[in-house]
Amino acid sequence: AQHTLSHRSVVIATYALCGFANFASIGIQIGGIGAIAPERRRDLSRVGLKAMFAGALASWMTATIAGIIITQ
Repeated sequence: AQHTLSHRSVVIATYALCGFANFASIGIQIGGIGAIAPERRRDLSRVGLKAMFAGALASWMTATIAGIIITQ
């Protein structure tokens, strides 16, 4: 038997996994905003992991909504 994912599973996984919640995004945030306000780099470093988690949570919420909308 062929084991493949359903269309709905692929859509949910795409939204859940394809976001900006990764460690490179923390570096971009610190580098980009840190260049504008260098005196706030320490503050940016402190909230980096929280921002990454919030980004992941936003991606997961989007995946949840996609799962609710797509019924097949």
